[in-house]
Amino acid sequence: APRPPVLNGSLWVVAGDPVAVTCGALSHPAPILTVARGRRVVATAVYESQVTLEVAEATPEDAGEYLCRAENQHGGSSLAFN
Repeated sequence: APRPPVLNGSLWVVAGDPVAVTCGALSHPAPILTVARGRRVVATAVYESQVTLEVAEATPEDAGEYLCRAENQHGGSSLAFN
């Protein structure tokens, strides 16, 4: 199963600024990575070691909890972040 995902660090975001958050996980075979907000998938990488969520101009509505999930045929693991 994939190892638990990790983020590229922590950051503060000001409304109007661009944002890029990278989530990565290692596994063999390579995982399918998704970033979701609630039930809506906002970024996906298939058979890659990382996925990047990009927001051109952050708004207060972009705040909240997101979930990065790594899956392959052996299982899955996830990491929640705000």
